[in-house]
Amino acid sequence: MSDRKALELLQNADKKAQQKGWFSGPKYDEAGELYEQASNQFKLARQMREAGDAMLKAAQMSLKLGEGDDAAQRFISASKAFKKTHPKQAVDALSQAVVLLTERGRFHAAASHQKEVAKVCEEELSDLKRAIDAYQLAADWYMSEDSSALANGCLLKVASLSAQLEKYDRAIEIFETIAEGSLDNQLTKWSVKDYFLKAALCRLAIPDDIGAAEALAHYQDLDPTFSGSRECSFLAEIVSDAKKNDLQAFTDHVASYDRLSKLDNWKTTLLLRIKRQILEADEDLT
Repeated sequence: MSDRKALELLQNADKKAQQKGWFSGPKYDEAGELYEQASNQFKLARQMREAGDAMLKAAQMSLKLGEGDDAAQRFISASKAFKKTHPKQAVDALSQAVVLLTERGRFHAAASHQKEVAKVCEEELSDLKRAIDAYQLAADWYMSEDSSALANGCLLKVASLSAQLEKYDRAIEIFETIAEGSLDNQLTKWSVKDYFLKAALCRLAIPDDIGAAEALAHYQDLDPTFSGSRECSFLAEIVSDAKKNDLQAFTDHVASYDRLSKLDNWKTTLLLRIKRQILEADEDLT
């Protein structure tokens, strides 16, 4: 029933949008309302692609009327309709909203939606490169609005995804910069040891065991409390293992650390890369 009503509304909206005559032209405002109603009816019928398409048409009506804020909101609504089943279309719609928001100087709102673009690219489209670019842009806009905590959240995603793509230098720079900036912050200083751990793992994955050892000493100079942490002890062990190409010791130390502090997928991936490099180096020596 809802889909039949939606089609009727869509047909009426098309007529309003294309109306021609001597004394009256297209009625974009009325068409926009009808397209929006059609979108809602498609949602009730669980036809989300059609709901998104109808809302896109509503957004176009707003643009013809010069109502940019209204158009942005309609593009956002279209994106939500597309998100579950058509992520590419969701990104395209949300990106149009972001353009409109930035044109109006609404950079905080634009950053929030740009972050959502990044999330969809990462989780639904598996397009990590595009996700990195989107997170970076969101971070830049958040920073311009003095929202450093939100900016750092996006930058940490940039670092994590860059490391996944083996862009270790960029990841290291971000992890270390945020770590140093968090040392005197009562809310974020507890995360510093994890940032140092991630940066050092990136150095070992390059592979650069000498650089990792130097970084480890530097981290302890920056934060004296880091020396007594489990993360510091673990890094000292595996840096030594990497230098010696001692695969068994490396494996044992990773397993021991994992029993006490469960390793997440990101750290596990990096450690497996490091392990593979130790194995290859050992084979080259033999």
